[in-house]
Amino acid sequence: MQVGRNTRNVVVLMTKLRCASNKSAIAEAAETIKGGGLVAFPTETVYGLGANALCDKAVRKIFEAKGRPADNPLIVHIADVDMLEGVVAEPKLSENAAKLVEKFWPGALTLIFRKASGVPDIVSGGLSTIAVRMPDNQAALELIRAADAPIAAPSANVSGRPSPIRAEHVMSDLGGKIDMVLDGGLAKVGIESTILDLSTQTPTLLRPGAVTLEMLEDVLGTVAVGYDLAIDTAGSPKAPGMKYTHYKPNAKITLVKAKRDARVERFIYNRIAESGEKCAVIAEKAHLDKYGGKFALKSYELCPENLFGVLRQLDDDEITHAFVHAPEETGVGRAIMNRLKKAAGDDIIDLDAVLFVCTGNTCRSPMAEAIWRKYDTGCQSFSRGITAFEGDMLSINSKEALHKMGLELPDFASKRLTKDDIESASIVLCMTRAHVQHAERLYPNSGKIYQLSHYAGENADIIDPFGGTLDEYEVCAKHLDMLIEKIVEDRSKRKI
Repeated sequence: MQVGRNTRNVVVLMTKLRCASNKSAIAEAAETIKGGGLVAFPTETVYGLGANALCDKAVRKIFEAKGRPADNPLIVHIADVDMLEGVVAEPKLSENAAKLVEKFWPGALTLIFRKASGVPDIVSGGLSTIAVRMPDNQAALELIRAADAPIAAPSANVSGRPSPIRAEHVMSDLGGKIDMVLDGGLAKVGIESTILDLSTQTPTLLRPGAVTLEMLEDVLGTVAVGYDLAIDTAGSPKAPGMKYTHYKPNAKITLVKAKRDARVERFIYNRIAESGEKCAVIAEKAHLDKYGGKFALKSYELCPENLFGVLRQLDDDEITHAFVHAPEETGVGRAIMNRLKKAAGDDIIDLDAVLFVCTGNTCRSPMAEAIWRKYDTGCQSFSRGITAFEGDMLSINSKEALHKMGLELPDFASKRLTKDDIESASIVLCMTRAHVQHAERLYPNSGKIYQLSHYAGENADIIDPFGGTLDEYEVCAKHLDMLIEKIVEDRSKRKI
């Protein structure tokens, strides 16, 4: 290992870049792993940052180099099934595990087992389970065999940045922080492995990837989806990528989704026309020709093999705001959307959403929001108030009225109605005629602002229960439920 010192007396590694197809480079990398060093290496998914999984001191260097939270578990990479011994607690593979190993290993599937006692706790984030996979990459397998040890390896990037699919991405993020990078060219899959938890009664999908939910169901039958259930009671994520911000470029990312592509295109065009930023569009190949034109937009093709490459290219091209035309969440589209949602943070626009509007956004509109969700229409709902105080909680009586209907609205915080809210909704349903008039002043001629009762075939305003008794809130909630049920049942009235 070569080291240098900068002017602050901080040790800086002289990171070596070697060709992954060179046998001597593999041998040198294996010796580095044996000596407790860090080597970034290619896999079919993304580049991994590897250390001896059985050496606590070496694994800690991964967290230091990446700036990775210590409770974020790592994936252990093995070269053959025999290497599971000493890594997992089970003496023999379960029937489900055996089927999956036979079908998908080597490949882009990570399985979660009970952890063997000899694996350092830092590898598993302090959990009793361990994530393991066998990569489908010759250089990776040769490295693991030559190192004669399982290799713990998260993606080889600074924590929170887009994962690396080329060696130059690794050098850009971690050059000077690690010992060596093995250059194996472009990762052929381009997104991290699927993670399936086999330590639960029902196999549970914790991260979607190229091995899709449908493929897993073909082998196992029932598979639970647990993207939002991966945090245990101690607050530790059960799999990598479940808890912390990931994949974020410097550019702002806005994810736009709708059942109708034309609605997405129109929304993106309108937003870009009003923006003073250097904007770009990311879309699947079939939609790319819909963008550009008078705005001379920079556009990038959305595909799993180059998703992270595009997110990194945004910064190279000095893009400040990128709009993503969201793909369908089926097959590998689930994995793409999973990564894009993390990259976008909270900036996700669902144009199939219903917007409910009242005065203060603590009573009528949030109750309507919760009631709409119980009908499971596939269309999201949100609510706003024309004079709302930002961040107010749902009123106590509203919460109780919903509770008596078996409903809840956790983590609710009131928000004031804006033009952007109206633009992002498919339809706007207001509690009174006065609310309609206010919304129309914000966004004239939108063609999608209605009085809720009129839209459901009645004439009266929805009476405001604010300051009233619980009984009055319950009457209001039941009235809202009756009107929403009519709208859902009479699909000819729904323009969503």
